[in-house]
Amino acid sequence: MLAADSLWIAVFFALALMRGATPGAFLSAAFFIALFTACAIFYNRLAFTVADDGLTVRTFGAERTLSFSDILRVDVLPGIVGTSYAIRTRLGSLSFSSLLAGHQRLCSLIVSRANLA
Repeated sequence: MLAADSLWIAVFFALALMRGATPGAFLSAAFFIALFTACAIFYNRLAFTVADDGLTVRTFGAERTLSFSDILRVDVLPGIVGTSYAIRTRLGSLSFSSLLAGHQRLCSLIVSRANLA
């Protein structure tokens, strides 16, 4: 995300140096800068922590801990862009994707600690 953000910042400055760049081009570059900055902030805050007492999930606006006994199943859903992991619990669903570093290890830890294997 940060690489994409950096690229669009460079494009924005390149447009500023070019003569004849349209206001629409500046708006487009600014949109992508805002988009990738928001995505980078979101993914920087996102965390899944496996501990002895359960799974703690930290998102942009909240943090909650689930007991492993509340986890009912983990669905692995391969897709065109990557793999999605859906964690079904008594309290609702959680998900993460292969964009998260260590996603396979995280899935196997959750499955083993919740005794789903």
